[in-house]
Amino acid sequence: MPWGGQDGGNFEPLGRTSDGRLILYPRTYTYIPGSCEGACPRYFGEWDEPQQVGQGWNAMGIVFSSGDFDGDGNNDLLATDAAGNLFLYPGNGDGGWLDRRQVGQGWNIFDSIVGPGDFDGDGFNDVLARDRAGDLYLYPGDGDGGWLPRTKVGQGWQVMDKIITGGDMNGDGPVEVFARDRNGYISIYRADGTGGWDSSDVISGGWGAFSDIAGLGSYAHQQYNNLFAVNGNGDLVTYSTGASTGVLWGPYGPVGSGWNVFRELL
Repeated sequence: MPWGGQDGGNFEPLGRTSDGRLILYPRTYTYIPGSCEGACPRYFGEWDEPQQVGQGWNAMGIVFSSGDFDGDGNNDLLATDAAGNLFLYPGNGDGGWLDRRQVGQGWNIFDSIVGPGDFDGDGFNDVLARDRAGDLYLYPGDGDGGWLPRTKVGQGWQVMDKIITGGDMNGDGPVEVFARDRNGYISIYRADGTGGWDSSDVISGGWGAFSDIAGLGSYAHQQYNNLFAVNGNGDLVTYSTGASTGVLWGPYGPVGSGWNVFRELL
């Protein structure tokens, strides 16, 4: 889930550097009256000055955006430490943090953890976690910073080296999950909105050229979310799906440079 994006206001990505700093990229949008309908641009966006909103995050293992996990209306982060403890870092809605709290232990059995948004359709954001055997588990959020019982929702996911969550990419309600395999092919997995899967397709190859791929919301404040990728030059480029999630159009941009300083985008 994006830190900003359609679930949290403006498109506001976070990046974690290798030395543990968290950098927020605020973006200001100006509405353009009389512009075209649907997915056409209706806003003009400009980057604001990047802001450091944290340090010491290199002490954490997996860090990911969960959207609003605790139900207070502000987007949050979840992170594991070296001992496998899972912590919730509640956002305060103003680029800062409330006090963190532990929301799990034993999470060091997982090598990939992501926040897909509301995966099971109950109105609360959830978490997907893959163990080293390739089994994928759904940890449903309870809307108050805690958990409902987990369920297994996949196996064989060890062939993937990157799991990417973009929220609802095509506006149909259920979320979509993307995954890149170790040969550079990217696939889409469509959730059915009740805690399982509807369908999946291999989309295209060549995605191994990107150092990171992330779903960060809608760059142009449009109807549909985008995927973002950092290419070999450190440029940030975008991909779109529109109403059809079987195709990724792009790359568009670049919409930023120097993004290869980040260990990951959140």
